[in-house]
Amino acid sequence: MSADPFPGLAAFVRAAEARSFTAAARLLGVTPSAISKAVSRLEAELGVRLFNRGRREVVLTGDGEDFFRQCRHLVHAAEDARAGLAGGGREARGTLRACVPISFGQFVVGPALAGWLARHPGVKVELMLTDRYADLGEERLDLAMRLGEVPDSRLVARAMPPHRFVTCAAPAYLERHGTPASPADLAGHNCLAYFAATTGAPRAWHFMRDGEAVKVRPEGCFITDQAALLVPLAEQGCGIVQAPRYLVRDALDGGRLRPLLAEYATVGPPLSIVYPQARHPALRVRLFVDFLLALGDRL
Repeated sequence: MSADPFPGLAAFVRAAEARSFTAAARLLGVTPSAISKAVSRLEAELGVRLFNRGRREVVLTGDGEDFFRQCRHLVHAAEDARAGLAGGGREARGTLRACVPISFGQFVVGPALAGWLARHPGVKVELMLTDRYADLGEERLDLAMRLGEVPDSRLVARAMPPHRFVTCAAPAYLERHGTPASPADLAGHNCLAYFAATTGAPRAWHFMRDGEAVKVRPEGCFITDQAALLVPLAEQGCGIVQAPRYLVRDALDGGRLRPLLAEYATVGPPLSIVYPQARHPALRVRLFVDFLLALGDRL
């Protein structure tokens, strides 16, 4: 074995990310044949086949997927270290792949993203919006946001500020059906509900008053896995909604919705940013985590 056991590691990682030897060659400033030869040498060193090679793309084998998950961050960390030395340690570079909940991405991250990209021109962001559970390894993600507890000890979890919710309805709905005075009164109302795509079950509405927790199972004519769809329905007088504050802030300020049960605190499930454990996380990851944490004031 050579003194450098894995000379084709960068070629392998870039080819896996791009699913193309040609695209990897452009990124590394070499020829496609150089990438192919480097990967072949790496396969010979490891004694396994890393890619299934097609005419238009290359696809990782099972062994390739396992190896990619283990070594991807090594390559990125080395690139960050080199870029940091060259740029005085202050410029982030490379591709960052992240996953955030749909509504949070659309209404909180999206409006602030242009400023972050302008401050970090060396970073390319690939942002996936989904409410389902996204596996960092399988989906090649640098970080993701998680609702609920994070049991995976292999991940670093940074807690976001409390995820505040507001229970509200349109004035027209309240004129027709009355205003609930307590969570128990919601049983007689049309409650517009959200369900998690992972479970298919409606999200319970949680209330807290004087240290006493109350949980309500919403019942009504509409349920969806897209929280943003609930707000226009509520504005049109269809029913009562409990939604993240950032989704209903404009409607509340404009008088299209009225807050209900204000004496009860309504805090949603814990929201965390997770990323793989590493002694020195890539600079672009640290910067994007800080960016997301700063957005917590909008929750």
